[in-house]
Amino acid sequence: MTPDVVADVGNSRLKWGRCQPGRIAEMVSLPLDDPQSWEEQRRRWRLPQPCHWAIASVNPPAAERFRRWLQSHGEAAYLFENPALLPLHLGVDQPREVGWDRLLNAVAAHCLAAPAPAVIIALGTAMTVDVVDGQGVFRGGAILPGPRLLADALHRHTALLPYLDVSELPAVVAPGTNTGDAILAGIRAALVGGALLLLHHYADHFPAPWVFLTGGALGDLAQWNFGGRFRGTRHVPALTLEGLRIAAESLPDPPPSEAPPSSAASEKPTIPLS
Repeated sequence: MTPDVVADVGNSRLKWGRCQPGRIAEMVSLPLDDPQSWEEQRRRWRLPQPCHWAIASVNPPAAERFRRWLQSHGEAAYLFENPALLPLHLGVDQPREVGWDRLLNAVAAHCLAAPAPAVIIALGTAMTVDVVDGQGVFRGGAILPGPRLLADALHRHTALLPYLDVSELPAVVAPGTNTGDAILAGIRAALVGGALLLLHHYADHFPAPWVFLTGGALGDLAQWNFGGRFRGTRHVPALTLEGLRIAAESLPDPPPSEAPPSSAASEKPTIPLS
């Protein structure tokens, strides 16, 4: 199938990507439950009628509300529910329990990196650090609390530490000279240190991988280069949406509801790297 728009329904935001041949031409982040803003964005993009959508979500109730809204407007909406339909091998214990954002990031990263392995650092509500090998097998990864969750936990589970609204990786570097800066420096050290530890662990097992960075909470991590053990570092803000576009384009038209496990994509679609 060839989607006109792809939609990633997250836990806090709804992201749309307007598709052109071989790439996401434009992306936008919208409120999760605001049909008026959705309608305004449809008009702003002057989408074709009817419009073909591909949807993936880590938030099934919100995804179903959004799909019903699209169908009420006469749109064709396909919701990914079976990970076996992805152009990716799944080398994990329980494929259906892996978040769609992680799987789609792996689809896009493999298309960019193959035949080299790829490590994906995605930082938002949570931080995930995942790996896909050079044959297109998703090997799993690690999930850590993101900056907002870390700040909230410190406040909720102590008597005196203040609440800090931390929307992205803090820029404060230790030692912090006051309580607030000490919290921010600790959050930074936990996330950056965790990412570095995992990167080097993966590189021991999957030599010379590419590193891909994505997510709205990256802060200055988006500009990092992780050094000589890695082929290079790429910041791809639309990585999840690119993976969704690639996955949708790998399906027949109309797409099936179920299929046997698919193999890795054989070609590398063009994806802008920044």
